[in-house]
Amino acid sequence: MKKLISILVLLLVLGCVRDEEFIIDPVVETPDVLFIGELQGIKLASAIVSDRVAMNVKLPADGVYRIKIKHGLNNELISQEKIQGKEGDNILKIYVNALEKSSYKLELSTENHELIGVTAFSKL
Repeated sequence: MKKLISILVLLLVLGCVRDEEFIIDPVVETPDVLFIGELQGIKLASAIVSDRVAMNVKLPADGVYRIKIKHGLNNELISQEKIQGKEGDNILKIYVNALEKSSYKLELSTENHELIGVTAFSKL
């Protein structure tokens, strides 16, 4: 019984601690391979991928954006994800191991489907 009360008291104390004390906000610089010189766009670390690939999504403003993966041959929508992005560089990773071996397009657009950038990659 004492162990149960001790655990409950510990959970209560930890539950009352402000979250900001546990946030680690590292300063991440954009790697050279992901540098985008324009004001907005999308760039992959490699055009040939097998498991995952890093990408830079450079955004004109904070907000909600869409990242779409389309089949490169027939333009069929394979996947779509909404992200909450910040103005400037946003380094993300895409996991593609579930995709078939083929070529694909990666599109970046606003929440209202206004196209910001397009790039392509091949899955091996």
